[in-house]
Amino acid sequence: MSVTAPRQFVLPEKPKAPPSVRVHPARPIRALMSNPCETVGVGRTCRSILAASIAAGYRADLVTARFHGQMPPGLPVREGVPRVVRHFPFGRRIADGLLHRRYLDAVGEGDIAYLWPSVPVSVYERLARRGVTIVTESVNTRMAVAKPVLDAAYDALGLPPGHGITDLRIAIQNLRQVLCSAIFAPSPAAEHAFAGTPVASRVIPSSYGTSVPAVLPDRPARAPGAPVTFVFVGSVCVRKGAHLLLEAWRSPPPGARLRLVGEVEPAIRARFSDVLDADTVSAIGFSDDVAEELLRADIAVLPSLEEGDPISTYEAAAHGLPVIASVAGAGRIGAETGAVEIIDPHDIAAFRDRLSAYAADEDFRRDRGAVARAASLGYDWSRVGPDRFDKLFAFLGR
Repeated sequence: MSVTAPRQFVLPEKPKAPPSVRVHPARPIRALMSNPCETVGVGRTCRSILAASIAAGYRADLVTARFHGQMPPGLPVREGVPRVVRHFPFGRRIADGLLHRRYLDAVGEGDIAYLWPSVPVSVYERLARRGVTIVTESVNTRMAVAKPVLDAAYDALGLPPGHGITDLRIAIQNLRQVLCSAIFAPSPAAEHAFAGTPVASRVIPSSYGTSVPAVLPDRPARAPGAPVTFVFVGSVCVRKGAHLLLEAWRSPPPGARLRLVGEVEPAIRARFSDVLDADTVSAIGFSDDVAEELLRADIAVLPSLEEGDPISTYEAAAHGLPVIASVAGAGRIGAETGAVEIIDPHDIAAFRDRLSAYAADEDFRRDRGAVARAASLGYDWSRVGPDRFDKLFAFLGR
């Protein structure tokens, strides 16, 4: 069997910005994502930040196992070895080893290593020994803080923990962060989780965001008597507070329905099968057309127990939906603008009251949706990306 030779893996000395953009004088930013850079989730967040920063004149590039979808204009991307190698015995280990060695060889003096959470601690250690500036993302709350929160939630349901956070993973995450010069904390919850730690002084408050549509398509006309639709976008799991939402939905608002857009955690399915199977609930699984779901909805809801800075909240706001969320689910936009209705999802009675208030008043929904839409303009990736590196270089300069 023949194997196609890998593409040449040489990072550009100076990643070029589009001709119309002045190149930023700051040091090059070399991003590494060991996992494939997908079009959703962390992958989309990474590529959006880098592409927006390059458009603003920063020099940046990305190394990743594989890049899915269309490459953003101006973003230099280098992928790993051919996919077929991963099917060989120990292929994943070989492929990752080659990817990381090539990245390490390409990072030069004065470069900034921008490492995403999938990168193994050994890469952090080798860069640190060379004195390279290392920056990372706290895409979720620190595991040491998240674990007891999630343990308590599963215990309250009488279920064994299903979050996958172990003491070993906590120790490895702590070591990664100790080796960093700076850590982006994209929400107040992520930021506060570093309080009292050895790296608290290295945290840079930031945010995530979304691509805010310049003009929204017209929403489908509501037929007389049609139900008011609440939409939940994300994994339907304990971490995102789905059990609290479903508990509140045991007595749903009159004339309302709940649409769950995401895979349902088995523990949630087992414990809340009666609610999930009710006529007022539809669980459609993962969808790659979230925008269409948002256009057909009336209110977004996200009662998360733990988050980094949920993209779904920004997406809902950008599409003109009012948002009901926990502190974690509201993220940075909720904390800074007041555009999100923040509730305590554990107070089921109060949670249910707010759902009913939104379901009953179309004018109220329209007004709150307009507030959310206006607030989202400040969190378009075109602002969030370069703002992040403006803060980084100011931080490093101090």
